[in-house]
Amino acid sequence: MSASIDERARMQADSTLHRSEIDWDRREPVSFTVQAALSDVEGCAPTDLDPLADYVDPDALEAFFTGTPDELAVRSLTFEYDDHTVHVDGAGQIIVD
Repeated sequence: MSASIDERARMQADSTLHRSEIDWDRREPVSFTVQAALSDVEGCAPTDLDPLADYVDPDALEAFFTGTPDELAVRSLTFEYDDHTVHVDGAGQIIVD
């Protein structure tokens, strides 16, 4: 799922949403950081959550966020996970609504 420009702007501006950062230097999978952000929101261990693969293809997520910093800068992806909207952008920001 992709968010409209208005929805992305709302998520960027809303200070009540949970925010996490991808550490590109650690080379951890994007899916790992997304799962960790969701577990923070839910207040549980990442292993207690439904598999991320039930909502988004983790391999496609990794492939989408592979490239040079200039290529990543213009990429963003928004998808639904259970009752949450998850927005990931190429700057490394994860926002969970």
